Amino acid sequence: PVALAAPAQVSGTGGPISYNVTFGYTGTFTASPRGLIAAVTANGTVVDDPGDSFNPNGPGVTAFPVMIPAGTTYARFSLFDANFTPPSDLDLYVLNSAGVIVGASGSGTSNEEVNLVNPAAGAYTVYVHGFGVTGTANFTLFRWLLGSTSAGNMTVSAPASATQGATGAINLTFSGLSAGTKYLGSVAYSGVTGLPNPTIVRVDTP
Repeated sequence: PVALAAPAQVSGTGGPISYNVTFGYTGTFTASPRGLIAAVTANGTVVDDPGDSFNPNGPGVTAFPVMIPAGTTYARFSLFDANFTPPSDLDLYVLNSAGVIVGASGSGTSNEEVNLVNPAAGAYTVYVHGFGVTGTANFTLFRWLLGSTSAGNMTVSAPASATQGATGAINLTFSGLSAGTKYLGSVAYSGVTGLPNPTIVRVDTP
């Protein structure tokens, strides 16, 4: 048995989002908003790596230093097919200050995503790797460094108590979001030990 069954992520476009959780205990329950925060973007270019083997000091990589502050509960780094030209196969790697790979994403397209839950504060480097590029690829790197506070733009409605075996509805509403923006937040749970990681909330406004 688990204390709470909840989705790892929910997503929407700015309208209300509702999802259910299932309780594995009886007692008090709280669901609290974190964020939403808008993506920080960085544009770059990368050429092809002829060996198709990632090396931070080799060809076909572009580096982005990132400082993750203390108190970061969730870090996400993403590439999207819609945000690069020409069509290419790009991969994504995140290394810590010791040069150790702490996250990687290498699908057959350029839709790549690396997530770090409660990462240690410090200096990191995000590498975009040109696995399959014709000429030079232009891309946009998206990142979110989510803390534990509410930004005031997401309201969470949830049951005030849990009953073992019962389900509860979590309702999210949003306000003050900018158009054409990728947001990230989460819903954190409390009430008993053993609750899962927060549910990540992705909102892409049109």
